[in-house]
Amino acid sequence: MIQVNCDIGEKGHLHAGDRALMDYIQIANLACDGHAGDKETVAAFLALAVERGVAISAHLSYPDKPNFGRASLALPEAELLAALDAQLALLPEVKLVKFHGALYNDACRDASLADLLAGWLMRNNINGLLAPADSALAASARRLNITVLREAFIDRRYAWDATTGHLRLADRKTGGVITDVAEALAQAEDIVLRGRVNVSGNPAHPDWRDIKADTVCIHSDSAIALELAMKLHAALAAAEKAAAAAGVKGNIRLVKPGYCGTAGLPVYGRQHIGVSPGGAMDCFSLRRGNLMLGNPENSPVLEIVGPPEIEMLTPGRFVLTGARYDAFLQRGTGEPIAVEHSRVCEVQAGDQLTFGTRRYGMYTYFCFRGGEGGPVPAEAVPFSAVNSWADPSGRIRVLPGPEYSCLQNVGDFFLTQWRTTFKMDKMGIRLTGEPGLTCGMGNMISGAVADGTIQLTPDGPIILLRHRQTTGGYPRIFNVISADIDLLGQFAPNQAIHFLQVTLEEARAFAAQKEEVLTKLK
Repeated sequence: MIQVNCDIGEKGHLHAGDRALMDYIQIANLACDGHAGDKETVAAFLALAVERGVAISAHLSYPDKPNFGRASLALPEAELLAALDAQLALLPEVKLVKFHGALYNDACRDASLADLLAGWLMRNNINGLLAPADSALAASARRLNITVLREAFIDRRYAWDATTGHLRLADRKTGGVITDVAEALAQAEDIVLRGRVNVSGNPAHPDWRDIKADTVCIHSDSAIALELAMKLHAALAAAEKAAAAAGVKGNIRLVKPGYCGTAGLPVYGRQHIGVSPGGAMDCFSLRRGNLMLGNPENSPVLEIVGPPEIEMLTPGRFVLTGARYDAFLQRGTGEPIAVEHSRVCEVQAGDQLTFGTRRYGMYTYFCFRGGEGGPVPAEAVPFSAVNSWADPSGRIRVLPGPEYSCLQNVGDFFLTQWRTTFKMDKMGIRLTGEPGLTCGMGNMISGAVADGTIQLTPDGPIILLRHRQTTGGYPRIFNVISADIDLLGQFAPNQAIHFLQVTLEEARAFAAQKEEVLTKLK
């Protein structure tokens, strides 16, 4: 499904047009006080996005409100990055970024600037970027394993730059803005369905060029923005339903995508060539959900961080595992039906699943099996029964790591009131706590790391997760036992975390207990 993104919050937190647009888009690019917006605006639209299931990206620019960020600024690198730091501070939890105006255009053409910005994104744990598919900015981001959502514009005309051999946006001052809804919808159709865009400026004599897009942008400052968003939303929904009716493969449709994606089990055996295992953050919940449905346990599922709205396109059954949300099933015009966590639920085509408040955890797994009939347990499975192998006090259990002996105050690690920080993603979790740990060794040669390796950096411990790098140059003081790796995936930012050292024999026994829970479902 193509996603619609929109630059939001450029006219104040009470702007009615921007608020109305939030019903028809999937990604809101929030202005963060660089070219527009302020702390109050960001807070207001962030709350609205959560309410309406819209994903958020930080919309960052040159610090230039007088020119609305549309003028290129020759800033020293340190000054530019400091300005971006200040803007991103308004959205500390966001992992998706879009640059604005002149900074966007400059970085798309200038490889050096693109490299600078991509490096800044990586250092700030940003793992998603909106950028044109063939731009220097996209290329720099991909080299650092930052996911690029390929962006195209439907309310701006395109031109062809023969010098660079790339598409560029036509000049706003010379007819580059599309002001007719029908023309914008026609351009959207060409981009989404045919992968092409006209660069001649004359619909009667088109000059088609290839364009690839995962998301299309509507500018909120356009006079046609709301009407265009409404009609595009309706057209995309109709196209998806028509595809489903025609037999196009698929069981569900994301009415609102939230922040989610497909996930499977990790793939090991490639670390020697620099490839991490990846996979779901909570593999136990993924496997359990699949087994409850009678699926192969490695079947792909939907991994949810920000709740979507899901429409069922076929009859079937599903189960929600992992992090717990209040969830509701809408069937026809009846009252919403509460969906129990960890209970298989029968559905019909047309049913819609929505989510409310998150109760615990970070990653929810939507596991689905098409077709009618099959096992439907009478009761939901309680958390205590599922996680009977976990430490009763909720501690994360560890074994000594290769550089364990370098610690000068081992006991402090287990006595410290550690907390997770906002510097966490699928690669790892940075911890904070007092007193700090000290290590008796100097520089070390980089060595292999594993799922759950705890490295002691100058800024404190980091726990590595399944999307980690494959080697590390900091002391590996402990390693989380394999049975508890999935528990780490459910820690939220600013959450207390405590540790318990166990023996290798105990670690193996806990892993066996965990597998026994799944074996009973097979």
